[in-house]
Amino acid sequence: ARLQTTADPSGTKVFGTINNCAGGVTPWGTYIMAEENFHGYFVGELPADHREAQNYERYGVPDGSYEWGNFHDRFDVSKEPNEPNRFGWIVEVDPFAPDEAPVKHTMLGRFKHEGANVIVSKGHAVAYMGDDERGDYLYKFVSRDSMRTGPSAKARRHNRTLLTAGTLYVARLVGDGTEDGEHDGTGEWIALCDETTSFVP
Repeated sequence: ARLQTTADPSGTKVFGTINNCAGGVTPWGTYIMAEENFHGYFVGELPADHREAQNYERYGVPDGSYEWGNFHDRFDVSKEPNEPNRFGWIVEVDPFAPDEAPVKHTMLGRFKHEGANVIVSKGHAVAYMGDDERGDYLYKFVSRDSMRTGPSAKARRHNRTLLTAGTLYVARLVGDGTEDGEHDGTGEWIALCDETTSFVP
């Protein structure tokens, strides 16, 4: 429901991607890129009691740096209050399937993604990501299913689904007690959610 707009009442279609930052090639040969500082494209105001007001305040929406909303209602939050929720994702495109729509991977979290790098660990796809917002966090995603090897089209189709189900974690780094906040390189991964359950109290 939070992705539904006038142009997409279903909330399920991808209509473009903006502010694409770092990415890379996945182990199965697709390309992923990060929607980074999406807040700069939006103008307008939300009522203080709107359900997205706190969400957008955290992300700095609207910022108005690029003033797209002055030319297209889609980027004016007073007219399309859900539109910013449609950005801030990791986007996967398949260069071998140019007619297929890009996939926005909601399981990898929504934030100002600086980038994502995918490796295979113990057979599972693992994506490491950073948030470009100052003072925010490092994340990792571990796929629920294992990667299939081999050149078959069936294995590749399966591998292209690996980023759609799994567990998202955030890093808690251990400080060394100094005033500048440097950490000692240790910490833990805290599970945030999987494809069916939120672990956040």
